[in-house]
Amino acid sequence: MNRHTRALALALTLSAACANAAPTVDGDTVLPDLPQESNQTAIPYPAIDQQTQIDQMSIQIARLEREIGLLTNRIQRLEHSAKAKPPAKRSMGVQRLDDAALKKHYQADTAAENGQDDPVSANERRLYEQALQRYRQGNYQAAAALLKGADGGNGSETARRNMYLLLQSQQRLGNCESVIEIGGRYANRFHSSHQTPDAVYSIGQCQYAMQQKDIARNTWRKLIQRYPDSNAAKQAAARLQQR
Repeated sequence: MNRHTRALALALTLSAACANAAPTVDGDTVLPDLPQESNQTAIPYPAIDQQTQIDQMSIQIARLEREIGLLTNRIQRLEHSAKAKPPAKRSMGVQRLDDAALKKHYQADTAAENGQDDPVSANERRLYEQALQRYRQGNYQAAAALLKGADGGNGSETARRNMYLLLQSQQRLGNCESVIEIGGRYANRFHSSHQTPDAVYSIGQCQYAMQQKDIARNTWRKLIQRYPDSNAAKQAAARLQQR
């Protein structure tokens, strides 16, 4: 092969290599498009099952109902304060109430004392009924959300039941720290309640579950001393015999 033939072959080889090279735009190499990821290889997002969606919606509804109840309570308290404020008039330089205003004011105070027209008590009863319904349905998280912050209120029976139902809901959820905290406040606030021994026993159960066994045994001993005739005291005595 002569020199001219070799030069021609080299030129043809270089031309073919340039033709196979990646195309360029304004001097920059254009990279080929990446293949799109198929549906089979894509990472699936976790699907939320229907029951979880229902539970989440129930919690949101419970919170909204609680907020509505609190707003309603504030409105009723403002209306109650406005109605209870007696009108006054001056007669012979002395400010006094007329008979109709005195009678109306007395009736309002009496109704509030009996819990018949007390907006706070009415709101607590409404919250209790809603939370109890959720509790019986097994939706303990929604019940706890409705009763969040229940601390015994004004010491009424409804306020006491709200606090104890909150304690039970937290116990069902396994929130031992909340059970210990709420149970301790309940026992101090309503020490004469028939459910206080059960609340104290639940405190001991949670302490034991949290590996605070000596503290739990001490809690059960105090329970037996303070409420010796209760069923909770019998359960505590049986737990103390276990080692």
